[in-house]
Amino acid sequence: MEYRIMRVSVYEMDHGQCPYLENRKWITHSFSSAEVDPRMYENLLSRGWRRSGTTYYQNHCPGCMSCIPIRVPVEGFVPSKSQRRVMRRNGNVRFTVEPSAFDRETYELYCRYVESRHNSGDTTTELEFEHFLADSPQTTEVMRYYEGNRLLGAGWIDVMPDGLSSVYFAFDPQESSRSLGTYSVTQEIAYARALGKKWLYLGFYVPGSRKMAYKANFKPHQLLLNGTWSDLSGLSENTGTSTLSAEDPKSPEGTVS
Repeated sequence: MEYRIMRVSVYEMDHGQCPYLENRKWITHSFSSAEVDPRMYENLLSRGWRRSGTTYYQNHCPGCMSCIPIRVPVEGFVPSKSQRRVMRRNGNVRFTVEPSAFDRETYELYCRYVESRHNSGDTTTELEFEHFLADSPQTTEVMRYYEGNRLLGAGWIDVMPDGLSSVYFAFDPQESSRSLGTYSVTQEIAYARALGKKWLYLGFYVPGSRKMAYKANFKPHQLLLNGTWSDLSGLSENTGTSTLSAEDPKSPEGTVS
């Protein structure tokens, strides 16, 4: 397999307070590019990199390795009882898949979602939204979820040769009881399987973070530990008490349930 040679300047960026854990800083090594070969991008993902707009980044936070890359082998996925309940609860939901592009209804849904989560009072501009999600240097699709003709949620996924990468998901704050975040992952797994892909990359599993620990509930899954993808599905579940880290492949017995 051949790759086109790319030369990029990697820089360190201080993002301030960690969005997942208290009293932690968020530092990344990043580079920006308007064009990255999908195979190279998938290789970066397999090494723990992520994408935000045209920026590709890898976490390098001082004294912390709690953000653990996680991926699901889609052929082996078996939904849990609770996930099956979520799927039944959303039995009247349909979804569409289209290339990512600016859409006002989706933009307004995103703004409502962000405001409900962060309550900052700052409104995301259309240009900011486009740079973050609508315009993409990769093959990006948006899965929109509807009840009838009412938009409930939208998820952005990058399509690569062997997998999909879940980039972002936003939903109507009034529909929190549906557990649409969980439902969207089950549908992304099904979509990846239908496309003949091997993996769904879910970003980071973060023990101790209510926002991110739920990802370990999708089984089986693999975690990137010490540079190696390992199946620790029986250990890395949603408790917030695990001492797993990206540089520590072992989990103390009994700390995770």
